[in-house]
Parts: sequence; structure tokens; C-alpha cells
Amino acid sequence: MALSVGVRRLSCLPGHGERQVQLSFRGFTQKTRMIRCGPEGVFGELFRWPHYGKLVMGEMLSIKVYNCSKVFSNRLLGTLVLSLQHLMTSGRLILREALIDRNQRVTGIYIELDLRYQPPDGSAGTWVEEDFVYQMKDSSELIIRNPGFEEVEAAEAPRVSELDRRAAALGRKLVKGLETDDEEEEEDFYDVSEMEVSGIVFSPVKRYPWCALLSWALGWKVPACGGILHLLAFCFCRMSETFSLQLPQTGTVGDLLIPRARGHYLPGFPLLPLVGACSGPCRRRNLLTRVVFLCSRSRLCSTWDLFATPTPQSFQVGINIIEAQKLVGVNINPFVVVKVGEEKRHTATQKSTNCPFYNEYFLFEFHEPRDILFHRLIEISVFHSKKVPFLGTCIGTFKMDVVTVYSQPDHRFFQKWAVISDPTDTRAGVKGFVKCNISVTARGDVVGSLPTSSSSQAEDIERNLLLPKRVPAERPWARVCVKLYHAEGLPSMSAGIMGGFSKIIGEKKVFIDPYVQVSFCGQQGETSVETNTTEPEWNEQISFIEMFPPLARKIKVQVLDDANVGDVAIATHYIDLQQISDPGRNGFNPMFGPAWVNLYGSPQNSALRDIHKELNEGMGEGIFYRGRILMAITVEIFSSPSVAERKLGDKTKGALSKLKLKKKSKKSKEKAKELSQLQGEEEAEGSQEAEQPGEVTVEVEELHPLPKNALGRKEEFLLFAAFFEATMMESSLSSKPVSFEVSIGNYGKAEEVVTKVGRKVEKGEAKEEKQPLLDPGSDSELDVEVLAPASAALNKSVTKSQRPEPMEYDRSYSCLPMTHEKPCVYVWSYWENHTWRLCISNWIVKLAERLEQGLDDVEKLVRRSKAKAEERLREVLEEFVAGCRQYSLSAERKTMAHPNNLDRCRMKYLMRNIILYAKQGLRVRRRLTRANIKEKVKETRRVLAKLRFMAKEPQCTLPDVLIWMLSNNSRVAYARVPAQDILYSVVEEEKGKDCAKIQTVFMKVPGLHTGEIFAKLEIYMWLGVTKYAKNCLAELPEEFKYLSESGQEIAQLSAYSPPSRLSRDDFSYFQLRAHLYQARGILPADDNGLSDPFARVVFSTHCQTTRMLEETLSPMWNELLLFDQLIIDGKKEELKTDTPIIIINLFSHNKFGSPEFLGQAFAVPQVKLVDEPYTKPALQFFDFYKGTKAVGELIATFELIELDYSGYLEPSVPEDVEPKEPNYLGDPRAGWFIIPEGIRPVLKEFRIEILFWGLRDLKRVNLFEVDQPQVIIECAGKKVESEVIVAYKENPNFTEVVKYMDVELPEQVYLHPPLSIFVVEKRAFGRTVLVGTHVVSDVMKFSPRELEEEPEDVPKARKVSLQHLPSQTVVNIGPATGDPGPSIHPLSLVKAPLKKITINKLVKKDDEYEEEKPELEELDWWSKYYESLKELYNQTRSDEEDAENDDLNDAGESSSNTQLFCGEQTLEMMGEIRAFPNLLSPFLDGGNLHASSIDMEAEDEAVIEAEPARPKRKLITTLQIYNSELENEFDNFEDWLCIFPLHRGKATEDEDGNEDEHFVGKYKGSFYVYPTEEAGTEPKVSQGVPRNRPIKVLVRVYIIKATNLSPADPNGKADPYVVVTVGQEQKDTKERYIPKQLNPVFGEVVELTVSFPMESELTVAIFDHDLLGSDDLIGETKIDLENRFYSKHRANCGVASQYDMAPCTCGLTCFQMTSPYRRLSISSHDCLSGTRGEEELGHVRAAGWDMVKE
Repeated sequence: MALSVGVRRLSCLPGHGERQVQLSFRGFTQKTRMIRCGPEGVFGELFRWPHYGKLVMGEMLSIKVYNCSKVFSNRLLGTLVLSLQHLMTSGRLILREALIDRNQRVTGIYIELDLRYQPPDGSAGTWVEEDFVYQMKDSSELIIRNPGFEEVEAAEAPRVSELDRRAAALGRKLVKGLETDDEEEEEDFYDVSEMEVSGIVFSPVKRYPWCALLSWALGWKVPACGGILHLLAFCFCRMSETFSLQLPQTGTVGDLLIPRARGHYLPGFPLLPLVGACSGPCRRRNLLTRVVFLCSRSRLCSTWDLFATPTPQSFQVGINIIEAQKLVGVNINPFVVVKVGEEKRHTATQKSTNCPFYNEYFLFEFHEPRDILFHRLIEISVFHSKKVPFLGTCIGTFKMDVVTVYSQPDHRFFQKWAVISDPTDTRAGVKGFVKCNISVTARGDVVGSLPTSSSSQAEDIERNLLLPKRVPAERPWARVCVKLYHAEGLPSMSAGIMGGFSKIIGEKKVFIDPYVQVSFCGQQGETSVETNTTEPEWNEQISFIEMFPPLARKIKVQVLDDANVGDVAIATHYIDLQQISDPGRNGFNPMFGPAWVNLYGSPQNSALRDIHKELNEGMGEGIFYRGRILMAITVEIFSSPSVAERKLGDKTKGALSKLKLKKKSKKSKEKAKELSQLQGEEEAEGSQEAEQPGEVTVEVEELHPLPKNALGRKEEFLLFAAFFEATMMESSLSSKPVSFEVSIGNYGKAEEVVTKVGRKVEKGEAKEEKQPLLDPGSDSELDVEVLAPASAALNKSVTKSQRPEPMEYDRSYSCLPMTHEKPCVYVWSYWENHTWRLCISNWIVKLAERLEQGLDDVEKLVRRSKAKAEERLREVLEEFVAGCRQYSLSAERKTMAHPNNLDRCRMKYLMRNIILYAKQGLRVRRRLTRANIKEKVKETRRVLAKLRFMAKEPQCTLPDVLIWMLSNNSRVAYARVPAQDILYSVVEEEKGKDCAKIQTVFMKVPGLHTGEIFAKLEIYMWLGVTKYAKNCLAELPEEFKYLSESGQEIAQLSAYSPPSRLSRDDFSYFQLRAHLYQARGILPADDNGLSDPFARVVFSTHCQTTRMLEETLSPMWNELLLFDQLIIDGKKEELKTDTPIIIINLFSHNKFGSPEFLGQAFAVPQVKLVDEPYTKPALQFFDFYKGTKAVGELIATFELIELDYSGYLEPSVPEDVEPKEPNYLGDPRAGWFIIPEGIRPVLKEFRIEILFWGLRDLKRVNLFEVDQPQVIIECAGKKVESEVIVAYKENPNFTEVVKYMDVELPEQVYLHPPLSIFVVEKRAFGRTVLVGTHVVSDVMKFSPRELEEEPEDVPKARKVSLQHLPSQTVVNIGPATGDPGPSIHPLSLVKAPLKKITINKLVKKDDEYEEEKPELEELDWWSKYYESLKELYNQTRSDEEDAENDDLNDAGESSSNTQLFCGEQTLEMMGEIRAFPNLLSPFLDGGNLHASSIDMEAEDEAVIEAEPARPKRKLITTLQIYNSELENEFDNFEDWLCIFPLHRGKATEDEDGNEDEHFVGKYKGSFYVYPTEEAGTEPKVSQGVPRNRPIKVLVRVYIIKATNLSPADPNGKADPYVVVTVGQEQKDTKERYIPKQLNPVFGEVVELTVSFPMESELTVAIFDHDLLGSDDLIGETKIDLENRFYSKHRANCGVASQYDMAPCTCGLTCFQMTSPYRRLSISSHDCLSGTRGEEELGHVRAAGWDMVKE
């Protein structure tokens, strides 16, 4: 056994002195430490007596309390002797007992103890709070009072009677076999000794004693005479007696309950963590906590947060049906039907075959929001055609939703086999396989090349099924049961004419007949209709039969109103199966609830003219609470066709009403009574096994209703909010009064409430009938009548109306005057207390927030050279690992109130994954170097995305808080705040990130897509159980006075009297200095492709504007904006970590209208308080966003300085701030200030050398062709003009190649201003016309490497990863693939001819071939090509397997036959374990994930060296095939000659718009930026550059094949041929077109002679051949030949590293090097684009571009 005694505290001690407690048990005495205290002493110590056998009758625990003295002997203050008999049966006691002196008299000293007993056989466990009856309202109720020593208070009499009533009710429930409906306390208690070894130092938080009310629940009356021993003796007697005994009760002990025993052990005392991240090496040693604060006010607004309605996008769903195999049937004529959503296509019919071949491609185009498309299903069905064409019997069907395809790599499945099964005969098994390609692409997606596959005929279908990764090939049938119990708080939908008529006559009738429609995987079921109610009770179950795991991710639950004409959607909710399941090895099936689901939708309660009715249908974010529904989801998997897991009696089965896809009528009482009788018989008779259903059906069945309060009794919650600021409001609101409404659920809504008659309503419950207040006649605004609710008199949810005032300095915006008084609102609501779910989610959210903040810092440091980005990333990873470790230690001790199955499984799932991510973080940190920092940031971002997904709580029972702005009795803007963000918890890490903090909230207009902010709020919010309401104002500054509604100051705050206003007279004044240096890459707003930008800086209630600079895309303001005497609310000590946000709005000046919005940036200032030393801030980068699109960046810094108001005059700037008075920029009368020295960059003279090469593809300007263009380069106010090209059509190159200019630029290279390129044309009469512009933002790439950063030392030892090592070849030409060679600046390269190497001297004679060498006459170019495809396919498959093995290793999943892949060799584990001990440790872990595994991972720092095995010689020399365009592989061939695209015109509003509309040509050239003192006589930019003169070259284009072409004929096919064009020369293969093919193999070679620079662009177009009419263009691609010709890569791009001795005997012999001037470069594919913008229309694969100089 193990006996644990926790000594908590002593109270009512006499005098002052040192106290000590001695505890004796079985002769062993233990003592507490001596503490010096007064009347109360807190010990908080835990003592254990380990296993010494079972407790026996009469065992006692003796406790003595002494007053210690160093001089005299210790004096005994009191004694307590406890009998441990009752502890044997209960497992735990928490008591508060009086001590007895030497004369056996009761003293006034009390001791609080926590006793636990764990028997050797585990027969008695510990108790948790859900085993008790009712929730405690006060911490004083958590202590057992001894009624023998207390006086009876009259005020407690009503409470005693209430407790008697509850205990009696519970006794009756226990007789019926129902569970108790109590709840656990949310506080956790941690063992001191265990927390000390955890490696993290915690700060203690206020302790709350555990609940320990003990009694029997069967209505027994407990005697109040005597002490706790009397009470225990009485309970023990009651256990042994079989008769009822009633004793007179004279005290008020209340009702006590005996809890159930639990197997797990709860630790002892609450040492609660204050923060959750730490820095320093995470080893087996103590770590000091690094405090990382999460910001509320300074959290930057996400670009997605400003969108209420999703934006439609263009999507293409392409499905290629290749063939079918093993179809069931005799003499069948199969054809395939493809259906996406509601669109349907079909293939041709193949006669009399079970293995038809189709190779037909279908393209479905959609323009709708992403979420809507992703819910659509893709169905592939095979039919047997009969005599009537395309009408046949279904052989089988395959279903998958679109989001499953889009979540795959490259958003597609390639050549996978879909398993066909018959939904009408589930026992028949597989009906065949269909091989297909499925792809889903959105406009703008980067699509990689199609993977290549081996053409082996004996393809393994079972291993290549159309299934996502880790989905088993054999999928059993399962029943998905959606249980719908009841709903509450639904709106009263007054739809149609009757609704308007009843409103006129004043009739208060509910016009709603709700029912629920559930859709899943193409199936749909509906409940019965409950008439004329807003609180329907269905108690029905909808069952779906589907293969498991299903290939559809979401279940759609929609509540509708039954109507005569058309049913109206009330609200829609989607349940993501990925959030309620875990597909891992130790995972769990989808499960949910029983839990409440909150519904959101439109604010309007009428279906007529509801402009936001799509929100009720699930399109976009709901902006109004529409009630909630109680539901559950279970999954039953059928293990075999004849045995099912679901157990139903035959009689019950016959009585259940099962209807397919039809609504049931209203249930009758007789039917319900009959059902309950039959279900009672079922329980008596026992269960019988039900067979698997023979077909896929939707069944609707009756359910037992859930017991009352099955999820716990409702508790009272308080929502408190104080408005500190309301700014950035539209100036149009300045003439109308504005107020704000705060609501949670239906509580707090500003609407009329009619209380139902004849029904008992508990206090505060939302059982009212709501009348519609929104006028359906308004189309633009949502009208509302602000009326006081009748039953919610205590709630104050709407602020007092105020008239907005213009903001200071710049009057472009309005604000509300809230300087002296802050309006407050408070709302009481009643919900089940399941806040522990949100507390766990909050912990993970804070882990993710800290990680994201750290990664943002790292990405900013990466932009700057010589910045310590690597060190910062190491710190971020250390903090993340420490936070994960802390979570894992605390989660093991977390208790749950009323957990369901999902809660239990999800807790283990979270624990397992958090530890896994911590190990991944340690692995990233270990492998981090300066060279791979960007790659590691991306890897950590992937971990962050998984963490964000895990943090989403699927069973969030608390509704979100909605804040509405009301103006002129209409709703104009809203903000939706998740309840968990403002939820209070006593544990700091479990508290919401914005709870009791002043947070910034951006209000948005319902239904708008634009990202502009309608208003900005600074609001303080708190949400929690009412018993914690005393903490709702704890975080406010002490300067505030609390005023009541009448304006009187509240002296004593209570839970039921929050303040109505906050007032303060003592202010802290600040000065904001906004240093705006420069903006880069902003949008063009004028027709000439330029803008006239200026910036508005908004902070608090102030707004200022910078200068307007004309015609530039890189404005250099160099300006200081001074905001003086600002009043900042909040605590000073929190301003450092939670600073108010600054908003920078960028505009372009418009002479004839309002300025045009160009973007928005958010910034956080650096805070300097009076008592802190002043340090000058450094310039930072801030991104501009317009919607979700990045539209430039800002270089600026901001500082917030507290003014010194210690003197008698006005507040002034502190003495150490420099400068106290800023200098003027230019004319002082203009009032512009310049950025002071120290912040403004130090300038240094740099030389910019410009290489003018030429202009290409210039478009017409004002209908005239460009003939005499000129290039102007501008930087930092200086310009360099090129020569004017006299005849652009004849020679578009420049003759004067190099020019330079000396400019003063910042010393830091990353601060260099952009280079602007202007191309103009000189026309008659001296006119100059702008052709196009380009802005070079990244000037660092044209600077010497030594200016950027210092090179990192090359490590001596190389680590061997689990990926494939590069294969060694026999004949090596040039450096190895993995060795990039010495780093040479591109501009210092000197061309040298390729050195001839005799191949015979390099080939070794004793090479060993992989297998038998083929005959020479069998080899040709196609042999090499297909062998290369096979090699690439095997490499891709092997990489996928390696990645999957790495994932399995991370998860700790080991298998007995694990292999380690290294190159093309396979090392069996049994023989090679010694060589790779650390690499194999993840395989041998066994899968046990716990907190200590993080430490084991942290200690594993070994570096392994291994020599790869030398591979055998290949039987066929292969080619290197690249998986993307060569421009992507070789940096656009811009090693010395760069291409700058030119654009002209105004930027379009459409984010998916086509940029080609503004493309006007290309400028070719380069730059070199270096300090002037390093300049020599010869320009550096032209070193190694060839002469700029016209040359002729011979170009051979080898066109192999095209893939995935867009269909151009009505039959879904195309007849493609190729057209190759250079300049005026054109060649095609029209005579050899390939009929009815979307993946044609051409095998063509085209030879052309071109002249540089006039003909430098090659166009490869694919046309569709038509017999009648002109041919249709499918798509085209353009290749710049000039850059490929002049590139240094042309000499070795695609050169084979291994050659055969004999040449190819047939085919295309294009891979032999015959001349030192002839160069070979093997290309992969180029994307084809056509008239449909940026949509991908296919790929063309070309084998080579041979260019021979003539």
C-alpha cells in the first residue's frame, strides 16, 4: 500500500512563532519544515509511507502541532488522531479538523489535510470531481466543516434544504443506474518532487483546495454532533447496516457523497506554471524560463481575418480515364461515367470486354469559393451498356471528395487504380478497377511535371490504388451514425407573407418547423419535422453505410425550416472527420460527442430579401448566432460480411421506422411509448448480432433521449467588456450616433424577448421566443430595434450612443471620444462547463503563437546580411521544445469533467503528437547551419501548420462572442471573437491569449471581400465562470475608478455588480516617433505604370500623413512623423510586451478624386519608459498587404517614448532622448521633419555599373510601334541614360555597353534603395513617351559577396542522411553532381573553350554491369530515353518511400523488417546495426512516446560518416531528365545577362488577374554595385562578356511528347500537331498530326537558322487539327534562346556522365558531341499557356536545344 498525507495549512494559531507538524504512522514519524508565521501558516508539504501491507481495522494516524523554540523545549499546541478505516474504502479524504489539547478539550486551531490511500491490489483508486453531486460556488465549500465546533448561521438554512433536495434527487438517479451530473474542478495539482525534476522553474499561483465533500447519496441525513471521527464512524455504520437510521440534525454540514474510485493517481499540490517557453539547451538539467509574452494589442492582423465572404476562384478538375481491369460480368459492354458535383461526362462504350481501354480526358471548370468546391464529390462509375445507348446497369462506383485530391502532392493522383464496388450489393466485394489520373488546380498554382511510370505490363494493381497515403488497400464497410438529440435557441424565421402580416398585427407566433438534414459522401438523410417550435427534440439517428476510411472529409449538418414552397436553411455546420479521428497506428476512429454544436449564419430572421442567406447555407463565416444542436457521431466497422458490431434485437429492429432520403412526419406519443417498451424488452432479452446491410442505404431510427443534465448542469458565466478606443471609423458615420453591442449566444442580443407561458424557465436560460427585428426592406444595411430584454434586466450589452468626432491632425477618419470614461458591458449567460477542453486548446495555441512569432523574427533577420538568424532560430526551437515538454508534463495530470470518448482519445493523441513535434524540433536544431536556414524555417513552418490544426477543438461548446457596431438603428460592422481567446483560467498557460488584456479588434462589413478596415477597437474582454468573477478586473490599471450606471463610484465590487463605466483622471503621456524611410515595390495606380504615393499613419486617435511623391514605385520619404502627448491606456509594465498597434495605410494621390488605396501594413513600436535608458531603434521591414496579396514593403521604425511629467510644466521628452527636438526636412514652414542621425542610415559613396545589352519584344505604344527606344536607370535621385537605339527593328542591341554612376547609398547593403528602369521612346518634336518600367528591389544580388555576409567555414565531416546518395558513374565529365565547385561571382567569369577529353582513356576495362549487357543493334536513342524514364520513376518512388519511412520513424513506429536505404544499396538491419547505431535508434524505439524521449532526442548529437558503396555499371547509358523547366533549374540562365520584364498600366483589382495584359517587353542587361574606392580603370560588370554584335546560330529542337493537353474537340479529345516559330521562320508537323490524343508522342526534330539578337525567342505552339475551319490553338510556350546560348551552363547542361563505346545504331542520334562549338542541353517540359490566362493547358517535353554557331 501507499499512504500519502499532504499538510496544507494551519489556521487560528495563537500569537507568532515557528510552527512544525509531526505525523506518525506505524511507528514512523515525519516532520514538516519549521515556518515562522502568525495566525495562519501554509506548509504545502507531502509525506508518503510506502508499501507496508494493507490497512487493518483500527489503524490510526497521529498528528501533533508544536510551537518551536531555540532556547526552551517545543510546546505542544494540539493533537489530532485519525482513524484510517474510511480511507480504505474511499481512497481519498480532504478535511479541515480542529486539534485537541492535553486535557482532551477542543482548541481553536484548525489543520487542513489531504489523505490518499492506494492499496497494493489497486482495489481503491483516487477520486475526481465528476464523482460529486454539484459544482462548488466558493472555495470555502471545498472544505469539510466540522459542525460540532461551529455555530449555526441562519443564512445557511436555505442552502441546507437545497442540498437535501439535490442529494435526494441524486439518490433516485443512482437507483435508476444513471451517472451523476456533477463536474470536475478545472484546477490541476502537481507533485512538488515531480515538478522539480522536470527541468523548468515555475512560479506558484494562488492555490485552491480540492473538493472533498463525503457522504452517501441515497438521501441519508448526517448527524451534526461530534467531529469528523463521529462522521466517519456514522458513515461506516451505514455501510454495514441494512435498515434505515434517522438521527436528529442540529448542524449544517450539508450533503456528502461517496465518489467512485478511479485507477489513475492525481498528484498533490498546485505549483502552476506561469509561462510555457524557455531557452537554453534542453538537456537533463534545470532550465531557466525565458518569458515569451503573447501579444493581444500588438498582434498583427492576419490577411484572412478581414474577409467575411469567401472569394470565388477559378479551378480545373481534370480526370483522365485510362483503362479498366478485372470488371465483373460476362460479355459486358462497359463505359465509364465521371461526375464532379452536378456535372457529368462519359466515355465511349467498349464492346464485349472485361478489360476496356479508353484513355479519355475530361476537364471540369469551376468558378466558386474554395470551400464550396472542396465539398464536392468526384464519382467514377462503370456501367454495362444495353441496347439503349448510355442507359445501362451500374457495375460499381468509386467516390472521393475534391479536397482529398487537392491535399495530395502536386494536387493530383497519377495513374492510380480506383477500386469499384457496388453500393447496392456490399457483400459482393470488389467489382473491378479503373486506372485514371485526377488533378485539381487553381489559377496561380505552380504545377510540377507529371511523374513518369514504368511501362511494365505486369503492374501490381494492389500496390497502386487510388488512395491517399497510409490508407489501407482493403477498406471494410462501416456504419456512420449521426445522432441528433435536440436543439435550442433557434431563431424564429418569419418567412413569407405571413411573417410580415403577423408583425403588423402584433401576433407573437413562431413560424418555424425545424428538421435536420445530414449529408455525407453523396448520401443524405433527414430527421422528422418538429412543428412550431424553436427548441425541437428529435432523438433520432441517421445511419450511413460507407467504406472505411471514407474518402470524404466532412459531414454536413444543416438545420432547415420546413415550408410549403421551398425549405429555408436556418444554419449549416461542417464537421471535419480529420479533427475527430486519428489515422495513425495508435489512432482512433471518428467519434464525436454527445456535445453541443453552435450554429452561425445571417443576422436576418426573414427569408425574404435576406442578402446574407448564403451564410445560413455554409458559404463563409457566420456573423450571427443561430442556436445550437446536441449531436453525436459514432462509427461501427463491420469486421466481416456476416458479422456486424452493432447489436439490435429483432423486435426493436422491426419497430424502428427506416426511411430512405425522406423526411418523417411528426412523431406521435403512442409511437414513442411503443418504442420505449420495445427497447426495454430488448435490454431484458439481451443483444443479438445484426448482419452487414446488403446495400448502401440511409436509415433513420429512434433514439433514447439523453438523461437530463447528461453533459453537466449549466453554470453561470460572466462576459465583461470595456471599450478603450474606437478609431479608424468611416467618416460617413460622423453624423450618426454609434453604439456597440456585445453578445454571446442569444444572451445580450438587442432584440425584443417574449417569454413563453406555461413552462418553467431557469434563471438566465435562453428559453425565450425571439421576434425578428431586422427590416427585410433594407438591402444595404441590417436594421435592428435596440430594445431592453424583459428577463435579462441585469445584463447590459449595449453601450451608450455617442457621436463620432474627427481624428486629430488628419481628419480622414472618425473616432469616439473615450478619453476620460470607458463604457463597459456585461452579460450573464448559462452554459455547461466544459471549459477544460478550451484550456487544453489554449495551451497548444500559445505554443503555436510563440513558435510563429519566433519564425517571423527569423525571416526578418534572413533578409539582412550578417544578421544572427541562425542563432535566433536555435533559440526559437529551444523555446518550442521546452514548451512541448512542459505541456507533456502537465497533460499527464489533467483531469476532465464529463469526458466523452473523443475527449479521452484526443488527450492521448495530443500528448503523442506534441512529443513527436518536440523531437522534430530538436532534430531541426541539430542539423541547422547557416546555409540551410531557409530550408529549416520551411520545415518548422510545416510543424507549425500541424500544431495549428491540432489546436482546433472540435467540441467547442461555448459560442463565439459577437461585437456589433450599431449606427442609426442598423448593424453596420461586426467582429467575431472566439470564446476560448478570452476564457479565464487560474493556470496561466490555459488562459485565453486575450483574456483580461486590451486587445485590438478590427471590425469588418458583412459580405464584403475587400480587406479595408471599417473600424478599429481597443477592447478589454473577460469570460469565465461567475465564481471567478472577482478576477475580471484584476488586470486593469489601478488608476481606474469603477462607476455605476448612475455615475457613482463603486466602493466594493461584487460578482453581480460590475461597473458600467471606467473613469480615470491621472494619465501617462507618450510621444510617438514614426520614422518612415522608404517603400519598395508598391502597386502602380496610374496609367503610366507609376504612382503618386503617400502614407497615412494611424495610432490611437491620431492620424498623420507623409509627403506625396510623384511618379515613383519606390518612394523615399526619409520623414519623421511626430505624435505628441498621446494617452495610452493599460499598465506601464505591460506596454513593453503588449504595445498598441500602428497601422500604415498607403495611398496614391488622385487629382480628380479620392486617393486610391494601395496597401496596408502593421507595425509595433519600441517602447521607452521614463526610468529606462534610451537606445535608438533600427530600421525594420514591414510588408504591405492588399487583401491577401503582398504588394510591397516598408522600411521604417517606430518608437513610443513616455514623457517626463515630474516637473511643474507640461510633460516633456526625457533628457537622454536624442534629439529632443527633431530637425526640419527642407523648408521649416512646410512642417516636415527628417529622420534623425543614428536612425537614418549612414551614407557611403557606391559605384553602380550598368551593362546595357538590349531590348526585346517591345509592344506598341498608343497604336505606334517603338522605333527609337532609350533606357533610363534611376537610383537615389540620380539617373543614367543609355544611348538611343536608332533602328530597333534592325538591331535592338546597344553599341555603348557599359556606363556607371556614383551615388550615396546606405552602408548596409540590405537598405540599398531599389533601381528603377524606365524605357522611353524619343518621338517627333522632342516628345518622350513612356514604354514600360521595372523596379529592381533586390539589389543585394548585384553586390559582391563580401559585402553581403562572411562565408561559413566548410565542415570537415559530412553527415549521411537516409536519402539516396548520388550514384557514381564510370565516365565522369566535370565536377560531381553534389559538388558545386568553387564559388565564383557570375560577373567575373571568363569564357573558355571546353577541353577535349578522350573517352577511351577514362573508361575502365573491368566494369561490372548490373545485368546482362544488351546487343548493340537493340540500342537506340529511345532505349536511352525509356531507360531514363524508368530510372527517374524508380528514383521518385524510392524518395516517396524514404519520406514515408522518415515519418514512420518520427512517430516511433518500428517494424521487424525495417531496412535502411543508402544510394541504390539496401542494408539489412541485422547485419549492419553496429555501423549505424544512431540512425537506427528511431526504428528500435518501440513507439513509446513520453516526455523523457525528448531528452533522449536532445542528447543524440552524433555525427556519422559512411562511404557509399560503388554501384555497378548501368547496362544502358541514361540521360538526365529534369523535372521542371531548365530556367527553373539554372536560375533563368541569368549568370551574367539578366532579363527584366517591363510593365505599363494600372494594377488590376483581381488578385487572379493576368499580368500579361500589362507586359510590354523585356530589357536585358546587368548591374554591379560596389564601393567607389574599389573602382579601377576597367569596368567590372563587363568582365568575361562577349561582344555585343549580331550572330547566326543553328537551332535543332527535338520534340518528344506532350502530356495532359486541354481537349479541343467535342468528344473530349484533340488532334495535336506542333508549330515551331522563331522570328519569321516557322515549321510545323501538321501533316503528321496525331488524332484523338491528349498525351501525344511526337518524336520530331526541327531545324532552324536564327539570327541574334533580332530573333532570340523560340515559340513552340500546339494546335488542334480540324478538317473544317481554322485550327484551334491549344497552348504555346516561349523559350529565350539568347540567354541559353550565352550562359555558362550551356557547356555542361545535360551532358551525360557515362557513355557507350559504340554509337546508337538507329533513331535520333542527337547526343554525340562532334564539335567544340556545338553544345547540348537537355530540357524537361515547358508549360503551355493560351488564351485562358495563366491556366496550365499541358506540358511539352523537348529532348534538346542544339545551338551551333555558324
